[in-house]
Amino acid sequence: MNQSSTKTADVRKQETLLTTAQPTAECRLRNDRQSYFAITRSLVQAQFVLADGVLSQRLWQEVADRDMEVGRILNLLYGCWFQDDETEMTALDDAFLALHVS
Repeated sequence: MNQSSTKTADVRKQETLLTTAQPTAECRLRNDRQSYFAITRSLVQAQFVLADGVLSQRLWQEVADRDMEVGRILNLLYGCWFQDDETEMTALDDAFLALHVS
């Protein structure tokens, strides 16, 4: 294999990595978002519906153990009227994440 074909192969490999990285990053964001939505809904149930301090504490400990962003969860908890509305939560989460992108 000559030097030119090696460079061409390297370029193709990089292009392939770039085109496959986007869907992977998108999947990761979607899974990450669903994790935040799920823990937020559990916290709403524990804190606001059941008023269960022990369960709330356990859920907040899970947030800490998973190294989740507390501000993001608080934004979803208090910025949204209905945490079962996926569209509202997604819009609120997008706005929050946009604040952290520079």
